[in-house]
Amino acid sequence: CAVCLRRNPHKTIECAATRTWDGQYEVFSKRIHKCLWTKLRKQICTAWQRDEWCNTPKHDSKHLCSGCRATTHGAQRCSRAQK
Repeated sequence: CAVCLRRNPHKTIECAATRTWDGQYEVFSKRIHKCLWTKLRKQICTAWQRDEWCNTPKHDSKHLCSGCRATTHGAQRCSRAQK
């Protein structure tokens, strides 16, 4: 899940978690109308969160990890994600 970083299947679009899967961190992002947003109202690329990543440079500013804010990886490769 790009919101709580949990690997167990659930609908990310319905995830209302306030903390990551292990309770260690406050979540950084949330889903609004099928889009992923930071709590500071900046849209995040959902494709970047997947293992395949996003290949378009057209919106590099949206390439942030939804779990830790890093620009080097997405949620699936985040060290905070459930293994």
